[in-house]
Amino acid sequence: MGVSISGAPQERIKGCLGYDRRMGSENAVSSAASTEAPVRAYHHGDLRETLMEAALASIAAHGTEKLSLRALAREAGVSPTAPYRHFSSKESLLAAIAEAGYVRLFERFESVVAAAQGDLESRLLAIGMAYLEFALEHPARYELMFGSVLADFSGYASLQEAGQRCYRVLYQVLEDGLEHADGSDLTATRLGGVVWAAVHGVASLMLYHRALHPTDDAGFVGASLWQMQSDPARALRTLFAGMR
Repeated sequence: MGVSISGAPQERIKGCLGYDRRMGSENAVSSAASTEAPVRAYHHGDLRETLMEAALASIAAHGTEKLSLRALAREAGVSPTAPYRHFSSKESLLAAIAEAGYVRLFERFESVVAAAQGDLESRLLAIGMAYLEFALEHPARYELMFGSVLADFSGYASLQEAGQRCYRVLYQVLEDGLEHADGSDLTATRLGGVVWAAVHGVASLMLYHRALHPTDDAGFVGASLWQMQSDPARALRTLFAGMR
């Protein structure tokens, strides 16, 4: 059983593993920033998006602590107060970047679920692979979405809603699939968080141990991480099969 996601997702995932990332300062080499859209010259009416793109590049290179609206304004060639017309603070800028990430992730989920053929496991695999691709292609944005920098979304209603929309795609897939499962006492509510946590765990392990080989870390953990890196689709299928 397998799911075809355009462009050989497994190969793309492997190709995304060539960046560096130090979680203490959330640093990454410039290759991580290159996966996001390049910073464009400022044009009238374009400043909000330009600031968000520049912020992502800065976060990938230097981490969130060194990010400042004043420096972004200088880079965009506008006055130091201009960014505040769009963002009340650095945190609100980070929240906007995270929200845009959830919108992109939602669109990916919708696309792969619509294209997936087959049973519940096939559709879950499509969502899981889309999630892994997103995390590895956009590590700086992913960290804002799921890391500790924006630990509290309560002050950003649209960000909360964007995140919930992503989860609702998974919930609906589970609800539809379990409805036709014979003799299953599982519910979408009970299983949804478990599935999300499992996929998120695989993504995190692949991000933090991108070059791990079984011989680098003897035993079960090293072998397991190598399996995830070399064949993420198989790893996800194994996880999902064990939940049923």
